Amino acid sequence: MKNLVLTVAALFCAAIAFGQMNTSTVTQTGSGNGSSVSQTGYMNLSDVDQTGDGNASEVTQVGVMNDSDVDQIGDDNDFDVDQVGANNDADVYQEGNRNLGGGPSLIWGTRQLGDDNYSSTSSVGDDNNAGTSQEGNRNWSVIDQLGNGNIANGGNFGVRQIGDDNDNLTEQYGNDNFSNSFQTGMENHFITTQTGDNNTANSDQDGNRNQGGGPGLVWGIRQDGNSNTASNDQDGDDNDSGTGQYGDGNWSSISQNGNRNLANGGFFGNYQVGDNNIADISQTGDDNDAQNRQEGDMNQAYATQNGVFNYSRTLQVGDSNYNSTSQSGSSHSSLVGQFGNGNSSTVTQSN
Repeated sequence: MKNLVLTVAALFCAAIAFGQMNTSTVTQTGSGNGSSVSQTGYMNLSDVDQTGDGNASEVTQVGVMNDSDVDQIGDDNDFDVDQVGANNDADVYQEGNRNLGGGPSLIWGTRQLGDDNYSSTSSVGDDNNAGTSQEGNRNWSVIDQLGNGNIANGGNFGVRQIGDDNDNLTEQYGNDNFSNSFQTGMENHFITTQTGDNNTANSDQDGNRNQGGGPGLVWGIRQDGNSNTASNDQDGDDNDSGTGQYGDGNWSSISQNGNRNLANGGFFGNYQVGDNNIADISQTGDDNDAQNRQEGDMNQAYATQNGVFNYSRTLQVGDSNYNSTSQSGSSHSSLVGQFGNGNSSTVTQSN
């Protein structure tokens, strides 16, 4: 896969690649570096800088006015950038040891098919893994990892967007965090930020105008602490999801199937402050609205809504509280507030 160029001393290479007015600059310092650049079209720009041992970079650009900038500093780095179309921009920076772009099989270390796509990948630390694939037009993705052992690929894609005008931002600060995101459709938004160690975030959005941290929503998934887990699954159009977890060992799941369902409430759909809390929202149908808020430790909140125009709010402050709300049919409303420790409630409404 790589066209390797082995060196035992400093290597400097500047080349004009294939096509008209294409510009490629490769600067390599160290031993065992490898770089292969192929450009077809015109006014494509590629700049590769590698410093260290065992680096490898491959850039292929087909079309016009594509721009790729790859900087790798450290040992055993590897990256692959493919851009097909026009006006695509990929900016990659890795510093540390054994960083990858797309995992060992390089699926992908940034791949963009279409026009006006933007992807930026930054990894600082050791053993990081990042992958971005965008197919369509005007998609935007940023992966930023700071720490050791962070993964934004999951054996497939850290970010995979199919359609037009999708946004995605993944930020991981700490060690051994995992994030995976997939969006299919038009004008979807998602933001994931994880701070701490051993956190896991998964998001899957299929449809149009689904939001998780889109305009004015701050975050799709925000986790601050250690060993937290959050998942987001939205199928349909115009759904809105948000998760915020602050503490350790918290678990959140939001699943929405239908149109115009809301699990954000202007803040977060699931919002948890403390340790070892569980929050779950499952909505099937249209125009449902649910929010769980928990402050304390070992609380559990479940909201299940099937139908249309159902509304659920649960607030629990204290420790070891439990609530389960289940609503089926149309236009039901539930408000639950529990304060203290060891409270338990169940709400069931149907028609």
